Amino acid sequence: MKTSDTSTFNILYLDSGSGIGGGQRSLLLLLKLLDTARFTPFVGCLGDSAFAAEAEKTAARVIPLSLPAAHNKTDTVKRFTLHDLFEDFRQLRVLFELHRAVQRHTIHLIHANSLSVALLGGIVARINRIPILMHKRYATSYGILDRLCERLLHRVVLVSEATRWDFAPAEKQTLIYNGVDLDAFQASPAEVQTLRAELFPGEPNAVIRVGVVTRITPEKGIHFLVRAMQALKGKVDVRLLIVGGPYFEKDVAYMAALKQEAADLGVEGSVIFTGFLSDTRVVTSLLDIVLVPSVIPEACPRTILEAMAVGKPVIATPLGGSKELVTPETGLLVPPEDAAAVAEAITTLATDRERLAAMGRAARERAVQLFSSEKNTTLTEAVYTELLAAYS
Repeated sequence: MKTSDTSTFNILYLDSGSGIGGGQRSLLLLLKLLDTARFTPFVGCLGDSAFAAEAEKTAARVIPLSLPAAHNKTDTVKRFTLHDLFEDFRQLRVLFELHRAVQRHTIHLIHANSLSVALLGGIVARINRIPILMHKRYATSYGILDRLCERLLHRVVLVSEATRWDFAPAEKQTLIYNGVDLDAFQASPAEVQTLRAELFPGEPNAVIRVGVVTRITPEKGIHFLVRAMQALKGKVDVRLLIVGGPYFEKDVAYMAALKQEAADLGVEGSVIFTGFLSDTRVVTSLLDIVLVPSVIPEACPRTILEAMAVGKPVIATPLGGSKELVTPETGLLVPPEDAAAVAEAITTLATDRERLAAMGRAARERAVQLFSSEKNTTLTEAVYTELLAAYS
């Protein structure tokens, strides 16, 4: 399908939308800031999902599609199973749904937010002769599927150097770091004080508060934080906040195991499980140090960007994009699956308040320079313009 002679182009965003993780939050922010005078957004996703409900709050029109659900990533190596692939192929009827949506809404460009929908969208884009790009939000390898997808795509938007495809042409890949709404993510002192009083009633402000703000799942390495708290017991006055909820069924069992381990190690009084919080800006502002102990490579963790946006240092593992985001001036990198190293890093910063504050200031400056949502949106729109001009 050729683009029509118009100054406004219709863009179809594809995301399974079976949950709201970092990738979905990044897409929602892009939809919020998109220049709708130039681009009219449509969102294809699971119609009864939480993501669809959030997308409805933007200027986008939601198109319910039978897209494959997010894969249950079971370990650090196997990204999905043959069963996952079989279930995906069973849903190939979505190709017909996609084709009808492209035709009905005169779609000029497809923007896929994951590999599975990029494979499906790529086929439909070829049929309709329109460009397609994918936001590559993963730093692991899917082997032959990566190579197949690359052949279908006209552009890949990388969210970090860690997501780059070595086998793909450099000119097909564009690096655009995820963005944060630097102003909207700020919390007022009153909001922070209210949450502090709710979570830590009667405790002095001198207590160091560290935390992880993420989906509760084994690959996030949260169990190593619980073990680090045992190593810190009696040495540093610290509290650990575990902010988030489970995603898959296995994650429910993981959450229960974390609580049991905290009790077994005798640190349950210092580990607070808040559950899912829709507004993470206040709790991120409350923390003194943000922890990202992932045991698998993550592409561009939003937790790190949001920590930097509110001026908080980060302790993370040097996997995936984390090692690009966290510099010696803004935080510390520790080996994965090493509770002792996490405890040592927390001690280092907790006992040097001047360094802690300096890192926070440097983190905010780095966020302003590289990770603003406005910059992210402008760069993404430039990719749209380039593709539409090339394939019109």
